[in-house]
Amino acid sequence: MLAHKIYQDQTSLDKLQSMGLSVEDFSFAISRAIYESRRSSPLHPRTSAMSRAWDEVVAAFRESVLSGVRGWNYMLDSGLEYTINSELGLSIIATSGTKDTGLVEGFPKTKNAKGMATENLVSRNLDLFESNDSEDPVDMTIDSTKTYVFLYYFDLSAQEVRCELSLPSGMSGFNGHNKISTWSERIILPSVPFSAAIDTPEKEFNEEIDIVVSRK
Repeated sequence: MLAHKIYQDQTSLDKLQSMGLSVEDFSFAISRAIYESRRSSPLHPRTSAMSRAWDEVVAAFRESVLSGVRGWNYMLDSGLEYTINSELGLSIIATSGTKDTGLVEGFPKTKNAKGMATENLVSRNLDLFESNDSEDPVDMTIDSTKTYVFLYYFDLSAQEVRCELSLPSGMSGFNGHNKISTWSERIILPSVPFSAAIDTPEKEFNEEIDIVVSRK
């Protein structure tokens, strides 16, 4: 069983810095997502608010990390939206989590069941751990990019969004409905109050953006 390491407070800041990230990258994305979720009315489908929130989490997080020369980029692979930094060997996907998200003593899971693409990324993470622990040369056919999950939870009673950046190491479920449920690392991030919502500006693009990045 992989060691379960939890980062919080100053250790979280230090860990993020080593990954070319900051707390502001995540709080900015969540603040924008809170605002976007409020644009859903009772006439929209019931899942609209959280669908809008996820869309904005992904877009705003990318906007934040791509705003400086930090080596970040993004790609779509097997239906998963990755934000990647090939130089650092990191990639990140965003998804909603359960009520234990962001709680040091919690045992968070992804809110929704995940498919084969997610199972494959968890498997790649495990292959990397095994390669690092082995004295044998690393198999270059293995994807050498660790994939973290930007996990967030809208707590309506507390009027806040709790979040964390965590490294998945296992899945569990039944009848093929598997969720990420174990993590080798959890970087606890500050919660974001609903009052911190940031307006989502309208943007115009003069040409279609088409970025294709091959995985290692």
